[in-house]
Amino acid sequence: MLKVLHTADWHLGKDLYTYDRTEEFELFFSELKSVICNENIDILLVAGDVFDTASPGNAVAKRYYELICDLHSEFSDLDIIITAGNHDSPSYLNAPKEVLLSQKTIVIGSVAKIDGNIDYNSLVFEISKNGEPAAIICAVPFLRRGDLYDSMSHPISVSQFYQDVAQIAIELRGDKNIPIIATGHLTTSNAEYSTSIAGDQVGGQDSINAAELPSDFTYFALGHIHKPQPVDGNRAVRYSGSPIAFSFAEKDYKHSFAVIEFNGNSINGIKLCNIPQLIPLKTIPDEPQSFNDVKQQLLQIPDDEKMYLEVNLLQQDINPDTKAQIINCLKTKAAKFCTFKKNIVKQQGRSEQKHLSAEEFRHADPLEIIKEIYMNKQKCKMEDKYVVMLKDILDNFN
Repeated sequence: MLKVLHTADWHLGKDLYTYDRTEEFELFFSELKSVICNENIDILLVAGDVFDTASPGNAVAKRYYELICDLHSEFSDLDIIITAGNHDSPSYLNAPKEVLLSQKTIVIGSVAKIDGNIDYNSLVFEISKNGEPAAIICAVPFLRRGDLYDSMSHPISVSQFYQDVAQIAIELRGDKNIPIIATGHLTTSNAEYSTSIAGDQVGGQDSINAAELPSDFTYFALGHIHKPQPVDGNRAVRYSGSPIAFSFAEKDYKHSFAVIEFNGNSINGIKLCNIPQLIPLKTIPDEPQSFNDVKQQLLQIPDDEKMYLEVNLLQQDINPDTKAQIINCLKTKAAKFCTFKKNIVKQQGRSEQKHLSAEEFRHADPLEIIKEIYMNKQKCKMEDKYVVMLKDILDNFN
């Protein structure tokens, strides 16, 4: 038997409307260790977006390395495999990879090339357990546009990339009865995700139809979409989801780890281990109401009840003084005001528009903002080729 813990989208260092979330990340680390211990995990897979930015602060980076050292110290037989996501800097993640090998940690920050040829062999390797072959890992990071060209500068599709990876894995496995486990940080067309501007990052050249993925993979560990889910009902293709909610669009997600048990080249079972949320995200009230009505509800919040708060006011009741009044209502409470809920306002002769506060704008996805502006100006969706081009440009800033 082999047990693998699948997680992704940690976004270490990410705040929520300027509120530091270190305490919540620490609870996540504690839960991670508990699951590894209680479930007797053999392999830990982290499928991208370890950090929230390409250049995380020193304290965030230090805590990441401490976590790896702690895991190796407490679980000396644990193999850790970390791949980069679109938020990660490939070079930053790769820099200490040789040192981390001493901690039984393999880091794949980017796709290597030799004389212009994709080095698929560097992404595929065997993991042993008790001296015996246990699994073939296809550790594929977030695929940037430059990764999807062959030696003749011909573009290849994401699905073809994975087909080529699978072929290497099949050859490496030979006649051994062990699983082939692949990672990916991408969007599958049939996945469920929030359409909020502040929610999951989707689209671009990283998107693929799940039906195009190689059937040779015993399990496909996905990252990128923050909602935990199997893709198209296929338990062998799964997003682990993020460990905590990073926007109010994610407040109702059931955050969890996926623990996969393998028996030879088959999945014996998948268990979801809940990740407790230290400070929940709440919207009060559910439907927009007047300021006076909302104020009474805020005053009734117990002083010691922790929450991040999105206030749902009627659009006409929001003015320059409203935020200060809300904060004053909460001054004796543990609840933390974050933002006003976006409500769609439809003006005569114009398309629906989303109204963002300054805080929401700061946390918004630039690509989604550009697409929204394009829709309002041109009265039609932006063509896919332009979305891909913009995604490419924005990815280079991550």
